[in-house]
Amino acid sequence: MVLVGAAGLAWSDVRPEVTPQLQALADEGTLASLTVRGVRSRSCALDGWLTLSAGRRAGGPSAECHPPGEVVDGRVPGWGSYRRAARSAGYDAVPGTLGRRLQDAGRCVAAVGPGAAVAAADTDGHVRRYTSQLPQESDCALLLVDAGRLPPDAAGRTEALRSLDALVGEVVRSAGPDTRVVVAGVGDGPSPVRPRAVLVSGPPTGLLTSPSTRQPGLVQLQDLTASLLAWSGVDDSGLTGRPVQPREDDATGAERVARLVGLETRAGTLRSVSPQVTAWLAAGFALWCLGAAAWWWRRGSALPAPLAGAGVALACVPTATFAANLVPWWDAAHPAVAFTAALAIAVAVLTGLALAARRRSPLGTALVPALATLVVLGGDVLTGSRLQLASVFGQNPTVAGRFYGLGNTSFALYGVGVLTVVALVAAWRRPGRRVAVGLAAAVLLAAVVLEGHPSLGADFGGPPGLLLGGLVVLAGVGGLRVTPVRAAVAAAGVVSVTVTLAVLDWLRPAESRTHLGQFVQTVLDGGAGDVVRRKAAQNLDNLGSPPLLAITLGAVVLLLAWRAGPAPGSLPATVLRAALVLGVVGFAVNDSGLVVPAYAALALLPLLAAGAGEPVSGSLPARRARRGPLRRPWGERS
Repeated sequence: MVLVGAAGLAWSDVRPEVTPQLQALADEGTLASLTVRGVRSRSCALDGWLTLSAGRRAGGPSAECHPPGEVVDGRVPGWGSYRRAARSAGYDAVPGTLGRRLQDAGRCVAAVGPGAAVAAADTDGHVRRYTSQLPQESDCALLLVDAGRLPPDAAGRTEALRSLDALVGEVVRSAGPDTRVVVAGVGDGPSPVRPRAVLVSGPPTGLLTSPSTRQPGLVQLQDLTASLLAWSGVDDSGLTGRPVQPREDDATGAERVARLVGLETRAGTLRSVSPQVTAWLAAGFALWCLGAAAWWWRRGSALPAPLAGAGVALACVPTATFAANLVPWWDAAHPAVAFTAALAIAVAVLTGLALAARRRSPLGTALVPALATLVVLGGDVLTGSRLQLASVFGQNPTVAGRFYGLGNTSFALYGVGVLTVVALVAAWRRPGRRVAVGLAAAVLLAAVVLEGHPSLGADFGGPPGLLLGGLVVLAGVGGLRVTPVRAAVAAAGVVSVTVTLAVLDWLRPAESRTHLGQFVQTVLDGGAGDVVRRKAAQNLDNLGSPPLLAITLGAVVLLLAWRAGPAPGSLPATVLRAALVLGVVGFAVNDSGLVVPAYAALALLPLLAAGAGEPVSGSLPARRARRGPLRRPWGERS
């Protein structure tokens, strides 16, 4: 096997006129976009080689991209600092794992260049076979080649790509017919952060995937570590990566490259657009909350149509960002403009339908967004999570937090949608209360299974909050009082269900486990403390997020001005209480900080407020109006 690593290599770099050798390999081999995220948002070349060495996320001792030094007397310089940096990062990475396991199995590893030496070294930093120039032939089972870093400027990059292509051609010519050649963009280097390129010489031809991503055409850098070990017949257990697997297809190499360039464009565009969308949405929601609160405090009447419509539009934005990915905006000449147009159209459609349903029931305004969220997110989970991949509020392949299922923001939106639909089904009068509540319970159970199933939603922290919130809805609609004993029994049952899902996932083969089963194995290995500390640190970091703080404070102001909120015992009040449970539990068991409660509030409060057709109980004008004729609370209508 030969692996050629070039930090910064992306699929947009592969063009027949510049890289004919790479294009030829792409035509005959298997391809994928490569996630190179290490311990920091930008993965330097050194970080990439260390991650390849450890089979887990790793990085150098500094965020500055210093190149690895030349090998001295068979040892990688600075190895002790690499080991210390790996221990402090909290990912249980052990640099030298790849080299040590191959050496212990009697497999020879050779390195060309300082970066390759980092990946080929054993756990003590020793490299047995090293050279600075590509040898004419190698008798080692694995040859690692450092092809340098690609510069970001266009002129220098083109020249560097031609040199890389010549090197790859030399490797292919000198390799035997049974040699597997891998070319990978190990790290970002000085180039903009985006998915990188990886290709494996064929046959077969097609796309690569991995159990760690479950996305055709997308693998992680640490998957290459597991692959090199597995291809050598060496144990690849204990790594976060999984061996890559080919998926054959009938597309041409050029078509596959174009598809991967599209993912690169989509991820790169949304990486730049997402902060703007999030900031404008948070600011807009906070201002809307202030405007609605001022209206209620001074007038105490239903929100005027423009203000109510603006709130509904804001609540529809997150779901609309996923729906926008139904059209290939990334293939347009100006992707950011095309995405903005698709988002605006989706928001307008959802807002118009929601306002049209405003008079149908106390939750009429929330019905359309809730159903749209369940269809978009639920359907996406069932079909492979492609809409959420590289989306504003979904999974970003350059962040590499997750690649499938429901993330924290998606869960908040999905949870609010589920609670709304469950409430409407439970309040359905035609079949009778018992039948309606039974149907609602079935809807809730199906939604929880979809959320927590290891092969679908794969969300360990979602089911507890969703199930408890759903039980609050069922109890409220069914007329059952929630006592401390009943609450404790419900909580214990929810914990049992969650643990059962995780254990069932753990019982599957190691290569088939999701992060649920991997967490169980981590607990058994004694690493639960590191996971909990890392997640707690992430939770604390997220508490200081300006957009999340703006959304949270806006929601608090709105609720204070609303005072009593929806009429006690009404359907909106029940959903609001259930959403509060969902947000509190989601905050407690996830590493997302304020994400779950903030986006649950953003997706629900404007819809409930827009549906409020009567004066708000507790506001100043409403208190004055109590001396006159009584008016029915808006929650008792219809």
